[in-house]
Amino acid sequence: MIAQIKRYLQETQLEWQKVSKPDRKEVQSNTLVVIVACACLGLFLWLVDGSSLLPNWTSLHGAILIVPLTIAIFLIARAILQRWRTALLISLIPLAVVLMFEYVLDQSLRGFGMALLRSLFIQ
Repeated sequence: MIAQIKRYLQETQLEWQKVSKPDRKEVQSNTLVVIVACACLGLFLWLVDGSSLLPNWTSLHGAILIVPLTIAIFLIARAILQRWRTALLISLIPLAVVLMFEYVLDQSLRGFGMALLRSLFIQ
């Protein structure tokens, strides 16, 4: 019985020596990747399931949010499509939708993501 325990511990020690262990710098970089990924996921979930109270897209807060959104969509579309005119047209879609609902349909858009879709389809 003692010989089996001794052999088990020796084999465990041999296996432990074969394991590659990350150094401090690798652990720090992996931790940073996890923190950034969690922050991005949290931001995505906040946008997709946002409150219907904010933003009112025609208010100052809405304008502050729609301008960077348009710029971000332009940069992403330009990187993917390699054509700036097409990317510009794609990036202007959110702005056109807000203006169409506000001035053509006389309906104010409020909220992000699912809250926005609920307000559009439930009314």
